[in-house]
Amino acid sequence: MIKITKKIIKSYIYRIRYPYSKIVFGSWIDRKTHIGKNTIIGSKSCVSKSTLGDNIKIQDNCTISNSVLENNIVIYSGCSLSNVKLGRFSYIAGSSKLSLVNCGSFCSIGPELICGYGEHPTNFVSTNPVFFSTLNQCGKSFADRDHFEERRDIWIGNDVWVGARVFIKDGVKVGDGAILAAGAVVVKDVPDYAIVGGVPAKIIRFRFPENIIDQLKEIRWWDWKEEKIREAQSYFINAQVSQFTRDFYKK
Repeated sequence: MIKITKKIIKSYIYRIRYPYSKIVFGSWIDRKTHIGKNTIIGSKSCVSKSTLGDNIKIQDNCTISNSVLENNIVIYSGCSLSNVKLGRFSYIAGSSKLSLVNCGSFCSIGPELICGYGEHPTNFVSTNPVFFSTLNQCGKSFADRDHFEERRDIWIGNDVWVGARVFIKDGVKVGDGAILAAGAVVVKDVPDYAIVGGVPAKIIRFRFPENIIDQLKEIRWWDWKEEKIREAQSYFINAQVSQFTRDFYKK
């Protein structure tokens, strides 16, 4: 009864604190979180020390911490985001786990992505962190300092499509316009507009000829204002990409 009463009180507080958004009963938001307009946070989701833009939808059973989500983003059920920056018009499908990730705009992240959960040394006597880390992963540590860089930021560019059940190694950079095929284990940097797949992931091909890729990289349409993107909508559904670059590429 006490727990339910507390949830009711929190729900009432959220309505006052975030009048332009919907916080579903049973969710939890800390005081260090900023929420924009027209944002919906689903049941049993927790958001802490984060900044959420406008038109954000976080579905049920999600955990978001120390993260920044720009406008027009959907986080599907069961996702966990820690120290993540996600650009506008992107989504992350269900049960994905991201940590220490800088992700651009217009990205399509498939379900069950795993990235940013640390590494172990392969050239030490043991791979167990009890010897090289002070994070106490085992509840104790023999190390007086950190002897190995376990965590490194992952960079995902703009307009990237990540298939289902992809793994991305710490420190990897994924270029703009890249595609990571379902089930790929990405352990090396991925060039702009490359399609990679396999275990470990290798380049299958590039999406466009080199000159078109160079022009798209200079155009940087993902930085345009929304009004300009809407005006150019017909180009984005046209398979003749050269028409887009012809009209928007400035030499």
